Amino acid sequence: MTATIVEHRPHRESASLRIALVMINDILRDGLSVALRGLALTTSVRAYRSMPELLTEAVDERPDVLVVNAADGVAGIATAALVAPGSKIVMLIHDARAAEAVLADGVVVDGFLLQQDLSGRTLENALRAIMTGEVPMPAVLAQQLLARAGIRRTPSSMARITLTPREHETLLLLVEGLSNKQIARRLKISDHGAKRLVAGVLLKLGCTNRTSAVVTAIRSGLVECA
Repeated sequence: MTATIVEHRPHRESASLRIALVMINDILRDGLSVALRGLALTTSVRAYRSMPELLTEAVDERPDVLVVNAADGVAGIATAALVAPGSKIVMLIHDARAAEAVLADGVVVDGFLLQQDLSGRTLENALRAIMTGEVPMPAVLAQQLLARAGIRRTPSSMARITLTPREHETLLLLVEGLSNKQIARRLKISDHGAKRLVAGVLLKLGCTNRTSAVVTAIRSGLVECA
């Protein structure tokens, strides 16, 4: 099946992102294609029904962002990452259980989108976060992960990770899903100061991104369930 390709030149701002969608569900894939096409941040949207289609047809133009559906399975993502190195992977999920399964499998993704929260605004916010090196993770998803992780936390492991009060504040805000700019506003510090705090927290937790930091914080008992 030939990929659906939509190219456009939005007038609202300088566009820069090439998006590839890989989803079996026709309705979901078509709906997302339309929504993404309406954003000023995208220059092209390519839609595929399967990962093999992407691997066959997208070799000449690496997508900046690859959007996949957790419900379709994650086996092909590692292969796609090899074929399109540097592409950011955003996974569509329906609840925290799906996110846990993805993380437990060791799949590396750059952000999550909740299916029930999909809108032009949430898509644009996620893409903007990707562009600035942040990891989009809806606050409600972080809260669901907290609630589900309660029975598996190991408080004794807290002794192995020591955070300053400011770093702990920063970690709590990361769990809420706040961006660096939002953390800066909440803590009344500069954007650079927030970025430095976040980097320090990731370093102490031994994590390379915000998503893994949230999971580590939950499993280590560094955050309390609401």
